[in-house]
Amino acid sequence: MSACGLTDHGTFAGAIAFLKECRRENVRPVLGMEAYFTANHKARGKKEQPEGRKSNRHMNLIAKNMVGFQNICTLSQRASTEGFYYDPRVDLELLQQYSEGVIATSACLSNIINWNLSIDRYEHAKKAAGIFQDIFGEDFYMEVMYHGISKEGKILPDIQKIAKELNIKIIATNDCHYIKQEDAEYQQYVMCMSSGRCIRDPKRIKFPYDEFYFKSKEEMCKIFGHMPSSMSNTVELSEKCDYSDISFGQMKLPKFDIPADSKCSNPFEYLKLLAITGCKKLGLDKSQKHIQRLKTELSDIKLIYDTKKDDFASYFLMVEDIMRFAEKNEINCGIRGSGYGSVLCQCLRITEGVDPLEQDLLWERFMGFDDKYFLCDADFGING
Repeated sequence: MSACGLTDHGTFAGAIAFLKECRRENVRPVLGMEAYFTANHKARGKKEQPEGRKSNRHMNLIAKNMVGFQNICTLSQRASTEGFYYDPRVDLELLQQYSEGVIATSACLSNIINWNLSIDRYEHAKKAAGIFQDIFGEDFYMEVMYHGISKEGKILPDIQKIAKELNIKIIATNDCHYIKQEDAEYQQYVMCMSSGRCIRDPKRIKFPYDEFYFKSKEEMCKIFGHMPSSMSNTVELSEKCDYSDISFGQMKLPKFDIPADSKCSNPFEYLKLLAITGCKKLGLDKSQKHIQRLKTELSDIKLIYDTKKDDFASYFLMVEDIMRFAEKNEINCGIRGSGYGSVLCQCLRITEGVDPLEQDLLWERFMGFDDKYFLCDADFGING
């Protein structure tokens, strides 16, 4: 196949590993998340969400580009940090706020459209489809699936009817939970483990058929060959996805907001100010060795930025900011051991209790210095 997609339940966490693997295999990646959608992602308890988990409906959100990738990252984060109730959840307000660069599809029977159709509420389903169409425009697709489940067959004509009335394109998909059909048995064990149930428990969550595997083009054509546009539309959707802007091996940091009253024009100047202030507070300014070591560390950070544009000044400022937040809110925290080799970390109170010079600890070990950061023969076109 020319393209392959990943839409994990409630999380976008697998996107990077999947993207790298697709690039290695020269397959177009389609990066997404099967989000849990609800009326209010902050609602909690039986009073606000009386049906509990049943109210968490599914929908697929797929990144078209870097903007969409960042928006789905944000949706995934906010779904977990703000919207977790049985599942990480999003709502219409969040979808509207972070819809740019995002493709949405109607997913499985658990989608709000399909659920309404399954209980014969056609107008409710059509209204929901219209709302998603208003948000995502031509980037909203309705899905058709068939795994042998009677409800899926029942709603197929109504999905086609709504799609025609609202001019929404249909894509044919298969709910994929394992690779090969014979893996269905093992999927049952995994579901038991994840839900804390026994395989002999009649009330355990289980799939009624062994059709939830990665089907071939030929197998999909047998099911939806009578709807050829639904097949070609899946290709159209994949061709909308372009992640060429996503690269690896480069430092990517958020912008650090420098306090206006510091009168510093860039992160390095502000880092230097905090370092000198901290050095004086700790009384290290009375030690020439500590002053010289601090100068060396700051000089290295500036050299790395000037030669390689890796912004370690912002990195240190962010870590310092996190540590002060933790301190203010009485949260225990610490850093990896090699960080104690830095006088700068000591002056910023990122590390405490260990003097790197007394213990003869190496700043270079903490930073992991090599030719990646410093000028070498290769930079001048010299071999050897």
